[in-house]
Amino acid sequence: MTKFSTSITINASQEAVWKVLSNVAHWHEWTPTVTKVEILNMPELKLGNRYKVFQPKLQPVVWTITELNSANFTWESKYPGMHMVAEHFVKSVNANQSEVTLTFAFNGWLGNLIGKLYGKMTEEYVQTEAQSLKKQVETK
Repeated sequence: MTKFSTSITINASQEAVWKVLSNVAHWHEWTPTVTKVEILNMPELKLGNRYKVFQPKLQPVVWTITELNSANFTWESKYPGMHMVAEHFVKSVNANQSEVTLTFAFNGWLGNLIGKLYGKMTEEYVQTEAQSLKKQVETK
């Protein structure tokens, strides 16, 4: 497994952060790492819902929501030899501050190879998404 993770403190309530993070259909509006999201089921996050995500320098990927709680979700994508998992957690620090943790993992024999080949870019994308989320929420 090749795994990348970042955490960031955002000066906003857990609810304010979650409102932006959980609205995946609009990610392209606030992070440069996503150019488009096609909704394959329905816009709101629900277990089993699928989204086709378009990102610069990458092939589009279909993600399926596999875990969902009040302030975190996991989505996964599977191909022969590769299983990708992206986790998104929002934790309240206090009424006006939250901690966000974003994690991306490549699994499987092909996933490990892709993770090594695209590791630097993946790490940059995860960092950029966290910073972009912070900027989006704190400037609203």
